[in-house]
Amino acid sequence: MTKKLIFIDLDGTLLNDSFELTPYTKDVLKRISEKGHRVVLASGRPPRAIIPYYEELGLKTPFIAYNGTYVIDPNDKSFPSLKEAFPLKDVKAILSKIDFPLLNLAFEDDEKIYMKKLDPFLIGYFPKMGEEITTGGAFEHLTKDVYALIFEAEKEYDQKIKELVESYPPMGCRHWGTSKHCEAYYAHYDKGNAAEYIAKYYDIDSKDIIAFGDSDSDYRMLSFAGEKYCVFPCKSHLLLEKVPHLEKGNNDDAVAHKLEELLLN
Repeated sequence: MTKKLIFIDLDGTLLNDSFELTPYTKDVLKRISEKGHRVVLASGRPPRAIIPYYEELGLKTPFIAYNGTYVIDPNDKSFPSLKEAFPLKDVKAILSKIDFPLLNLAFEDDEKIYMKKLDPFLIGYFPKMGEEITTGGAFEHLTKDVYALIFEAEKEYDQKIKELVESYPPMGCRHWGTSKHCEAYYAHYDKGNAAEYIAKYYDIDSKDIIAFGDSDSDYRMLSFAGEKYCVFPCKSHLLLEKVPHLEKGNNDDAVAHKLEELLLN
C-alpha cells in the first residue's frame, strides 16, 4: 500500500469533548504509524498544547500549530521549521488604537503567555504547561513578536476589532462562533499552506493525502487532500457543503474508525 500523509485537526475532530485521546484512537494511530504512514496533528493551539498529544501518540513527524503559522518537527532537527509571528510594531499599533473596553486580551510569544486577566476558557484552549501567565498592563509585557493575539469584547465591538486588525494586512480577524472572543490570523498562512509545506518536504502527492477537520479553519487543508472528511457534528457550513462528512463524531472515535477502515482492514 502507498504510504499516506494524514493531517488531523485536534479539537472537535480527534479529541473527544473532554480533550482526550481514547485508548482506541491511540491504538489505531500507533498501528498506522508503525505501517509507515505519517500522521500530522494540525491545530490552532500553541505548540505546548499539542506536544502532550503528540507524545501520547508516539509520533515522529512534524506538527502544525497556530493554524498554520508554526510548523516544527520536535524529533528531526534537520526539518526546516516554519514560524511566522505578528510583528511587534503592528501589535503595539493595534492596541494603542483601541478606544473601547476590552473584556480581555491575550497574546503569547515564544517565552511568555499574557492575559489581561486570567480566563479559564482561554487557559483551556491555550493551556499552560508549567509556564507562568503574566497579567496586568499589556504594553510592559509586549516586548517581542507574538504568535497569538486574542481579544474578548462585547459583540457590539466585533466590527471595530475586525476593521482595526485588518488595517494591518496581511493580518485578518475571525470570531470564535458565538463567543465574545476573536483572534488575529494571517490571511496568507493557514493549515492548508502548512500541509502543502509538509507534503512538499516529503515529496508526497495530494492524492496520497488524507485529512480530517470540523471547522472553517480546516477548509484549505481538507481541500488540498486527495481524500478528506469532516467530522460530525461539523461546525462549518462550508465543509458540510464541500466535504464528505462522517456519521460518527469526535466522541465516537470517528477519525480512528475511518482510518482503520482505510488503512488497516
